[in-house]
Amino acid sequence: MRGLPFDRSISMSPLPTSEACRCRDARPLGRLLRLSVLLLGLVAGQGALAQILGKAPKPDAAAPAATEPSTIAIAAIPQRADVDEAFIRDVVRRSSADATATALDRELELIRRNVDALDQKTFGDRLGTMPLINLETLDRYLGFLDRELQQWQSALQAAARPVSADAAALVQKRRLWLETQQAVAGDMVPALAQRIEELVKATAEAERSVSRPLTRLLKLGREGNALQTGVNNLAALVQARIAAIDRRLWQRDSDNLYTAVANADLRKKLDLSAFFEELRTKSDFIDEFDRSSRAVHNGVLVLALLLLPVILLLSVRAKKAFPSDPGLERHRKALTRPLSAWLLLTLSVLILVHFLGPSTRIKVLMMLAWLPIMRLQPDHIRSLFGRGIYFSGLFIALALLGQMITSMSLLFRVVVLVNSLCMLAVLGWLLWRLVVARRQRSSRTLRLLLNLLAAGCVALAVAVASNVIGNVTLAAMLTEATLSSAYAGLFLLASSNVVRGWLRFVTRPTTQRFNAGHLRTGGLLQVLSHLFELALFLAWLYRTLDAFRVLRPLQGWMEALFAFKLGFGNISVTVGGIVLFWVSVFLSFWVAKTVRGVLAEDVLPRMTLPRGVANSASTMTYYLLLTVGLMVALTAAGFELSQVTLLLGALSVGIGFGLQTVVNNFVSGLILMFERPIQPGDTVEVAGTIGTIRDIGMRATTFITFEGADVVVPNGMLLSEKLINWTLSTNTRRIDLPVGVAYGSDPAAVAQLLGQVADGTAGVARHPAPTVLFTGFGASSLDFSVRAWASFDDHIFVRSRMALAVHAALKDAGIEIPFPQQDLHLRSIEPGLFNPLKAKQS
Repeated sequence: MRGLPFDRSISMSPLPTSEACRCRDARPLGRLLRLSVLLLGLVAGQGALAQILGKAPKPDAAAPAATEPSTIAIAAIPQRADVDEAFIRDVVRRSSADATATALDRELELIRRNVDALDQKTFGDRLGTMPLINLETLDRYLGFLDRELQQWQSALQAAARPVSADAAALVQKRRLWLETQQAVAGDMVPALAQRIEELVKATAEAERSVSRPLTRLLKLGREGNALQTGVNNLAALVQARIAAIDRRLWQRDSDNLYTAVANADLRKKLDLSAFFEELRTKSDFIDEFDRSSRAVHNGVLVLALLLLPVILLLSVRAKKAFPSDPGLERHRKALTRPLSAWLLLTLSVLILVHFLGPSTRIKVLMMLAWLPIMRLQPDHIRSLFGRGIYFSGLFIALALLGQMITSMSLLFRVVVLVNSLCMLAVLGWLLWRLVVARRQRSSRTLRLLLNLLAAGCVALAVAVASNVIGNVTLAAMLTEATLSSAYAGLFLLASSNVVRGWLRFVTRPTTQRFNAGHLRTGGLLQVLSHLFELALFLAWLYRTLDAFRVLRPLQGWMEALFAFKLGFGNISVTVGGIVLFWVSVFLSFWVAKTVRGVLAEDVLPRMTLPRGVANSASTMTYYLLLTVGLMVALTAAGFELSQVTLLLGALSVGIGFGLQTVVNNFVSGLILMFERPIQPGDTVEVAGTIGTIRDIGMRATTFITFEGADVVVPNGMLLSEKLINWTLSTNTRRIDLPVGVAYGSDPAAVAQLLGQVADGTAGVARHPAPTVLFTGFGASSLDFSVRAWASFDDHIFVRSRMALAVHAALKDAGIEIPFPQQDLHLRSIEPGLFNPLKAKQS
């Protein structure tokens, strides 16, 4: 291919078969061949696999043959000939009308022209003189072309698959008819023989017809593989150059600023030819990316136009909802500025669409989002930074201008210096504002912003010094990275404010309805809020690390670290496997806990379920997710599930003998989950201890006594011991209040009085109604029993109120409550004791 010299290891000539197979995307014919070999290997390996498993395959004589018969019966020749002839006509029609190869050829030619143009721009030592910004643009362009080639090869494989199937079917049919012709040559009437001869000729002609598009597709596949190799090699050269610049980032790459200005040849430095050439490259990249993503781009714009009237209507309703919902006040800007919110959301989606596209387009979109970003900043950010955030628009414009004139080295250097000095002045002023604000009040957010601004000031100071002494690459990188990090933070804050405000307003009716029904809705909303905050932080961190040239070396170091192997005898694990195992375990616990909380608080309480099903379902889901997560963690660490199963089988004997109690409690926990005799919130009595169930685990159950103590009871004990559940079927409890009155009182009047007191006591249930029973004749009183029903949680207080009311009612009615009395009769007493008592009595 012209324009890709051999001395740069980029050859567009067809590769040998052994080398072509090592390309990142193999040829379509090679993939089909390997797929066929794989299928044959699977078929041939079935017998060996069955023998390993102890199930040898048994031949079945009655089973039909997997392939067609070698010949066709004479009686079936006419009907089979008509069917095959129709198939041949259909194949010829498809092969002559198929324009897929032409479209693929045009697409490949377009990609080839773009690759040739990029190769000409980097010919010779031009790649070594390119600034870092241009190299990043070139790397993005090559990545885009690589993805285009991969999509093109997928389309080529899809186009070649039916043509190859037709060719294979034609070969099989022609062989079948030739074998039939030879087998029944002497026993067939001339008409059938002529029919077979015509069909054989038609099949051969159809094969030639199919071979033309198939040959063209195979040729295109070879050309695409060669072009793919060229793109890969060129991308490797560009990435190697970027890595070399990153390694020499702290070394001088130019004269100091005074020498550069004094010795500058302005006519040469201000030559616009390189500027227009670079501008043409960026324009070509934008055009090609727009051509490939035009459908998605237009779809986003159509959805945005449809969303605009909806946002305007919701904004009008939101303004009316502020008096009735004070919680919306903190989102007033996002809800009352619908055009800014709509524009910011639209530009955010477009930036995601163009994330892998031209960086110039992304910077233009970010610049267009400046006005809505400023209008939608949260109030606390605006109060801290004041009008200083408005200078970000000037910095973005200078950065975009600098990116457009990278070919004019001196002018680019001056623009970078001016931008660095202006940003340093503004950040210094903002840092002073925050220091003053911190003296009045201190918070974690304020300390974080202070540290970030201080780091930005240091980076910009280094950028200014580097620019002056002659390290322009470092100066441009630090200036661009500081601006990108700060502006990305403002962008994400504004986007977060919009999303939170509109979600808060849209979900307001649902939240109010749930709160009115005393249903908890915080679990799911809190999880979604945390995930949204985490996503925003990761997006900002990714952009910051990439801008400061840390992301690529960090990825390389992490790959090298994770690939490091640790050997323990015959066992070998990698650091990456260990880290992935612990990360998987952590995520498993987090996901299981989150899902259980959401089910228990937000989902299951809103469903009509039998008693205890919600708790059992959420708990079983928790342990099921933990089990699946553990399996995934072991698989991620490099263990195979068969090995894990074998290990668990070997440990089962030890578990059965050494952990009998644990296994018993575990099985008992499962039984409690399914039978549901208790659930959290029930009041139970176990072994003389009364308390309220707090949590039912797989091994033990925890309940809290009325004294405030936490009691952990093994699940096996709950099934083997006597368990009293006071709230299993009902939440009411009977109160028995014994009352004794003096002999001589009217029992009927006393019973009526006690009944009236019980009916008038607050908290006593009306169904069943209170009853008064005359229980018998006591030693010193007539005994009654007042029986009433009350809520279990309140029965102690109801009993106390009823006892006080009974005492007051008996006192007002003049009915005496006796106490035990005994008379002492002395038969004899000593005179020394009797005389003093007699004298005292007299």
